[in-house]
Amino acid sequence: MTESAAPWVVILLGCVLGLLLLAVALLVRFSGRLERIERRLAGGQSGAEAASPSPAETSGGGAFETFLSEDPARRALAKGEQFAAYRRWRQENGLNWSNS
Repeated sequence: MTESAAPWVVILLGCVLGLLLLAVALLVRFSGRLERIERRLAGGQSGAEAASPSPAETSGGGAFETFLSEDPARRALAKGEQFAAYRRWRQENGLNWSNS
């Protein structure tokens, strides 16, 4: 190897080593994020099991049919009034999604 090529080899090896270290650092960072996501998912499964659907939601006709069957007079209401009463009923029975 000539004297003029020696500095280029050192520079090239330094760049390759720097890129290799950068790649290893990125892999370590990504694996840490993946572990954090896995822990959140593992912790979230127990919460999802605790929040089982209510009988009104799992009945054959769904929650709206349960709402109508509770009071036969509700079937005689106009559609707009039925839906307004249904929204209130869902709020009272805790069937709505929270705004969080």
